[in-house]
Amino acid sequence: MPVPAPAGGYRILALDVDGTLLDLEGRLRPRTAAAVARAARAGIQPVLCTGRRYRRARDVTEELDLDAPIVCNSGAIVKDPATHGTLWRADFDPELAAEIRALFHIHDQPAVVFTDRTPDQADFRVPAIPTGRLHFDDYVERNRGHAEVDTAIASDDLMARAAHGEPWFHVCAVGPYDEMVAFEQSAHARIGPRIQTFVLRTSRYLGTMCEVLRADASKWSALLHLAERWGVGPEQICAVGDDANDIPMIRHAGLGVAMGHAHPEVIVAADMVTGRVDEDGVAMLINEVLLA
Repeated sequence: MPVPAPAGGYRILALDVDGTLLDLEGRLRPRTAAAVARAARAGIQPVLCTGRRYRRARDVTEELDLDAPIVCNSGAIVKDPATHGTLWRADFDPELAAEIRALFHIHDQPAVVFTDRTPDQADFRVPAIPTGRLHFDDYVERNRGHAEVDTAIASDDLMARAAHGEPWFHVCAVGPYDEMVAFEQSAHARIGPRIQTFVLRTSRYLGTMCEVLRADASKWSALLHLAERWGVGPEQICAVGDDANDIPMIRHAGLGVAMGHAHPEVIVAADMVTGRVDEDGVAMLINEVLLA
């Protein structure tokens, strides 16, 4: 149902990508694309806020013909696609990076360590390939052209490397769902409030991902950095998503919107629910609420 807009209207439309802008086949539906363009023409700045790596998120901004920064890696980094420059990044300090490495070692989990590089370079580093782990190897093989093998990820010189310009800001384990839930619980028990985690499942891969980020890294905190640059208040942000890493921005935005197919905890956090992705839920929101 229609909701009142803040004085001056909404100025940022924060959009998750997979399951929000893109359907289950990874396609951008024409009605959704047209609605996003309409919002932009009306003065609402669409911003992609995604768990995707920069390379894969940038492809979506190009398809939408958007000229705006991208919040990538579940909010651990903000990139400017015009220059490939980094506007904000939530680095682990060397001590925390070492604690996270120890966590992966104790659980015998190979790590996907994401990089902050230009699109012609590797998106992430892994300790080996193949590892004999079905779910992990599936993820890496599906992205093999953008992976770099770096045995130092599992070695004791990681702390020194993290202190000399090779930051860790987003690390993932990949495995069966129950195993990733247990890994998440152990991460919080061992490291506590210095990190936050997201357990995410996607039809693109066999496995479930357990993401580890700095405690203050989220799509919402990254959005706030952009909002401050643009002189936009939190109440002027509309945030839309369907998965666990969307909850902070949905909960804190002026208008938080869950897709109709979103996980129950996402729906609970939202101010309103729009249609499913196969119903062009984003277009419904823009046409029937934001620009009605």
